[in-house]
Amino acid sequence: MTFGQKRNAAGFALIAVLVFSLNVFAIKTIDYQRRLNPNFPKRVRSETRFIIVHSTESRLPSALRTLSRGKVRRGHYLTRGGHAHYLVARNGTIYKLVDPRFWANHAGVSMWNGFDNLSDYSIGIELEGYHNIPFSEAQYSSLARLLDELQKKYEIEDRNVLEHYRVAYAAPNRYHRSRQRGRKLDPGIDNFERARAGLSDEYPRDPDVIAGRIDGSPELMRTGGHVLAAAEAEEEEDSPEQAAEDDSMQIGRKRTAWKIAGIRYNAPTTVYRFPDGRSYSGEQIKDWSDIPPGTRVELGATIPEEKKVISVARVEVVVPQITASDSPWTIANALYNSSLTFYVLPNGTVQPGNTLKKMGSLPTGTKVLVAYRELPKPDARNPVGENLQDVYLDPRTLYLFPDRTLRSGDQIENFAQLPTSIRVFAKVE
Repeated sequence: MTFGQKRNAAGFALIAVLVFSLNVFAIKTIDYQRRLNPNFPKRVRSETRFIIVHSTESRLPSALRTLSRGKVRRGHYLTRGGHAHYLVARNGTIYKLVDPRFWANHAGVSMWNGFDNLSDYSIGIELEGYHNIPFSEAQYSSLARLLDELQKKYEIEDRNVLEHYRVAYAAPNRYHRSRQRGRKLDPGIDNFERARAGLSDEYPRDPDVIAGRIDGSPELMRTGGHVLAAAEAEEEEDSPEQAAEDDSMQIGRKRTAWKIAGIRYNAPTTVYRFPDGRSYSGEQIKDWSDIPPGTRVELGATIPEEKKVISVARVEVVVPQITASDSPWTIANALYNSSLTFYVLPNGTVQPGNTLKKMGSLPTGTKVLVAYRELPKPDARNPVGENLQDVYLDPRTLYLFPDRTLRSGDQIENFAQLPTSIRVFAKVE
């Protein structure tokens, strides 16, 4: 290599170092503690053993509001906020919500390696996004830097940086007499990549399941929540009665709804088909002791109701639509001609039910919003809508965009850039 070539190589290396340094220092950190709910009880955490990584399951504006101010229902705060110490946005910006030396209410019902109520022993970090959508490169870069800083300060090993799904469990209740692992899925059992966050070590097995403190599979979950329950069932020795049941999706004497469906046992998309022909969704069943043997369980069933669709290319809320078999009456029942029901026609026109004279003339594909009231377009002073009423960030509030896409309040990315023609509908209790 000539002197000139060496000089050029050294120059390129220096540029690479400078670019790397600029990228590191370009990571933006925003102190958001001023937005913390004033009723949040600040108290110093006695010790710090873990860091718990979560996903917000919402967009940035709603996440910041909920994590800082608290969870809202019917215009009232159900919690006092302080639900995480940090939030890492998709663009890599780090929001400091609560000083890490203070307790934050983020882990919920949780246990790891014999330590219960992990909020008392951990720092909580939220990643903006969803448990089934890949996180951005900027997020991993900022998270790695943040973790490195916190791990050094609190002397936390890589294996004690834990995902929320690992530590959360369902407390005993009238349906399950023991603790059950698998209550949460965030930040994604097959989604969050530890190596990209700079983590090189993890627990290979669940210490609490091994010790008998929690029921579940000792192997750490890597697919859906119901797989955990299926693994439990496989570990048990089948009785003669169970052996006769060749359908693993059929309820038997020891094959319960929980063992088949796991944390989705009471979900609206889990359907129970009774031997006598009756069918109920998980959310419709109140008495779980009354489900007869032979009932078939269907996971991920499609039902005609509002549901969120989240993917890399599509973020919206899907509502019931008029079809050849689904009329306004079958969808909205007694509210079909009410001022609280709005019909969104395929051409984008919106008509309240009380203004329609010929329901039969509504075209196929008309979307039906049942039990809503219309709100004025929000006048946001900044992208996260800090000045807006909580109803505008509510996950049940729907925003109708010019292209007829519907998004919920927690799916709005920038309140300051909403189209002028946006229409907003809030759910009526």
